[in-house]
Amino acid sequence: MAQDRPGKDTQVQGQKDIVTRRMFLKSAGRLGAILAVGSAAISIDAAAQTAQMPASAPVSTPTASPPAPELPGPVVSNAAVIAEKDPVMKVLTERPLTANVTAENLNDAVTPANRLFIRNNLLTPDLQAAGHTLTIKGLVDKQMSLTFDDLQKTFPAVTVQGMLECAGSGRTAFSPLPKGTPWNPSGGYGCPKWTGARLRDILKAAGVRPSAVHVAFFGADFGELPTAKPVVRSIPMSKAREPNTLVAWAINGEPLPKVHGFPLRMIVPGWVGSASIKWLVGIDVLDAPFKGTYMDDSYRVPAHPVAPGEKMPKETISTESWPVKSVITLPAPGARFKIGDRISIAGKAWAGENAVTKVEISLDEGITWKQAALAKPGDKYAWRVFTFSAQPKRQGYLTILARAADSKGNVQPIVAPWNPLGYFWNGIHRVGVTVENA
Repeated sequence: MAQDRPGKDTQVQGQKDIVTRRMFLKSAGRLGAILAVGSAAISIDAAAQTAQMPASAPVSTPTASPPAPELPGPVVSNAAVIAEKDPVMKVLTERPLTANVTAENLNDAVTPANRLFIRNNLLTPDLQAAGHTLTIKGLVDKQMSLTFDDLQKTFPAVTVQGMLECAGSGRTAFSPLPKGTPWNPSGGYGCPKWTGARLRDILKAAGVRPSAVHVAFFGADFGELPTAKPVVRSIPMSKAREPNTLVAWAINGEPLPKVHGFPLRMIVPGWVGSASIKWLVGIDVLDAPFKGTYMDDSYRVPAHPVAPGEKMPKETISTESWPVKSVITLPAPGARFKIGDRISIAGKAWAGENAVTKVEISLDEGITWKQAALAKPGDKYAWRVFTFSAQPKRQGYLTILARAADSKGNVQPIVAPWNPLGYFWNGIHRVGVTVENA
């Protein structure tokens, strides 16, 4: 999925340059972990140059802006992307494109594709399935180049429902506010059904060597400038072989939308979305974690808690699976009820690699908690639906709180531990409603 690093995320790369570098990794230092420098370059002159003239001579002013750099391939405009989305989706940033809907718009058991959040790093490439190739290389016995058709014909197709969530989901709930995409306190996630081939089946066909430790993923996205680092993430071999980790080509039974990775993307459910690389063209099997910007500089959290506002310490760990979390999807914030009305409360809970075991609801600011009803578990990485019914006896403002617990004994905190990049917000979700006289 998409990367979510602080500051400007307008890092971009020419498509041909990216594909060349991503598809043919060079062994240097750690075998297979360093991208070779592409030979293609685009000349950029972002500032108008004023001619140097003698002091007595008039200075000429350019009459036209310098031409924009030529892109290495076709792109899908932001306007076209948003046109396919539900009108309730809110654009947060244009460059890179990010957008989401808030919790009250995610009451479906399965997230519709037109309400799934958007998190780009570069532009949205306008790719075609015909001729699209996926290369598997590195520490394998047999390097493979699979076309889109090869992939579908060679490997069994499976469908799983799995969480996809940006690492910075909920970032604006942190205080002080870290830099980065301003995700709403209840935005930046979804749980659709994904169809594709199991990565472990593909790796088995290629023959993974005993020294393999991590698997890196490369996409075909590009941008307007040639200086940015390509977005590359790797995951441990154990997660790569987990049966729900997919090379996906469909969402909810339909081809992936362009903005969500068409024609192929990784789905690494339960983990931060940046591991689920879109527009997949390359898989590299490595003897160590991939070395690069999105592994070593971003998507990291302190190894030990730090005080709010502190800088990132030297000792950090990579972001992987999401901690236990729940959100209230019904009622919507600001809803109004009458005394004696029965308020139907519903929501979703998930817990990364663990299982949700309990969700509790409080109507008195956390003084007391009552257990909600949980729907039967679905797929391993699918969220659990919870429901609760309340009948307030007094008028006035009422706050509904929800907290979840998982199979490892972890309980959703009141406020998530602060970290400099604003990752893993899983604080207790609050929804306020008004109860009026009948």
